Amino acid sequence: MAERSEGGAEDIVSRLEALRRRTPPRGEAAAPPPPEDRRRRLYRAVGVALVILIVAGIFLAGYKFAIKPMIEKQKKAEEEAEKQRLALLEAKNQKIAEIERAFSGLPERYYGNTKAVLKQRVEMARTVQEVRLIDVVTPATEAWRSYLMDEAEAKRKAFGDEKIVMIAGNETYKGYSSITAAISVLEYPVLSKAIVEKMRTVFVPVRLSREQAAGGFGMPGDYVSIYYRNGSASVPLVTDAKIVAVLRAASQINLNENENRLVSGQGGELKGEGSVSAGGVSPLKDLTGPISIGMKQSTASTTYTVDLSEVQRAAAASKIEQEYIERVLRNYGIRLSRLEIESQLGDFDEEYLILLEVREEEARALISRYLSGTDREKLMMVLSRAPGWVPEER
Repeated sequence: MAERSEGGAEDIVSRLEALRRRTPPRGEAAAPPPPEDRRRRLYRAVGVALVILIVAGIFLAGYKFAIKPMIEKQKKAEEEAEKQRLALLEAKNQKIAEIERAFSGLPERYYGNTKAVLKQRVEMARTVQEVRLIDVVTPATEAWRSYLMDEAEAKRKAFGDEKIVMIAGNETYKGYSSITAAISVLEYPVLSKAIVEKMRTVFVPVRLSREQAAGGFGMPGDYVSIYYRNGSASVPLVTDAKIVAVLRAASQINLNENENRLVSGQGGELKGEGSVSAGGVSPLKDLTGPISIGMKQSTASTTYTVDLSEVQRAAAASKIEQEYIERVLRNYGIRLSRLEIESQLGDFDEEYLILLEVREEEARALISRYLSGTDREKLMMVLSRAPGWVPEER
């Protein structure tokens, strides 16, 4: 055992001594490695670099063609989802605002829980298209029509059929029948701003020629509209104004009668004229003609003249019985107009002074045009409804 120990120690010592001899002394440069070692180290370094490059290339290629597209796809999906979420949120907000506008100002009893149901449908919608398909116009229109129908009925009972008006947008509807007809066809964007109220009217006299005054066919109680001719266009100034009264210029009633007479008898020839006057409204007689022996020929001419203005003055001064005036001249102008319509004969140069019942706003527009001589000639009155003297269709 000792021998082995000593031999082993010697072996270790010899190895350390050999190692010491191989180590260069301090301060001396180490001996360069053999060329084979340098080449092996270079090959090893190049191999390691190539491996690193290959791994990096594989990683970059995998990232570019596999990992990056997946990341971008996921990112786009997230962005698209966020975009759709925001679009859906905006669509819902817009639809809810539309619902609020549709029923704003409308008493709740006319739509009940309709608004709440519509809002619930909006909240439950999952797509923008689903939100847009929610119909607000139909339920809102039905609610506003019901409300305005009740308003028109209440105003009709309070003020009468023809004393109410509805202003809807730029249009004005007069009378209960016109208002209800408009309500049944208009939709809520217009109905929500409509106002049904008592018609505030004034009475405006308008003097127009027969051609301008609806041809003279308008009678008290009829309805007319007045337009202002502006070049080739016509601007409405008054719609559905009621004719309260019509005045024609006071004139004369003239009637001529001629009569020829042959009377047998004797006498000398004689030419002469004579006149008999009873005054006032009585006939004026002129007798003229030759008188021969055996046969007398005469011509009688009678002219009746009634000056209506003088008759009115006489009636005002109580010089003529009131009962007579009422019986003879009452509605003289109206009867004359009716006679002209029925006979299809009339005085085309006649002028009419027509008293109209119009809305206050329309009166201002009409008067501003009427007071100007140039503008007055451009006014045109037309019958806006079938006149009362037209027989109803059977």
